[in-house]
Amino acid sequence: MKTLLWCRVAAQAGRTILMVLLVVIAGQLAGCAKSQPCACEVPRACCRGLVPQCAACEEGLTLDAWLKKTCPDGETDAHYEGWDEETQKAIWVCDEGTRQSFQISD
Repeated sequence: MKTLLWCRVAAQAGRTILMVLLVVIAGQLAGCAKSQPCACEVPRACCRGLVPQCAACEEGLTLDAWLKKTCPDGETDAHYEGWDEETQKAIWVCDEGTRQSFQISD
């Protein structure tokens, strides 16, 4: 009789432990819900050269838009002239013509 009573108590304790484990696991799974995706802006990788293409990239503009902003008289090219300490901005000299491009190879 004692053995039967002990078995019932052990089975009931086992069920209680199982229920507690299920509640804990369910709580853990509920905490794993995926959060909203980041609305972060991916940093733009721009060249750091002192050429119009790099300056346009750093300002988030196309080359044409940058030239229109920097050279309001309609020039089609610009070159870096130096740094203005007073305004803390680059000095760009606008000119006509297209810069000669060349290919570097091994």
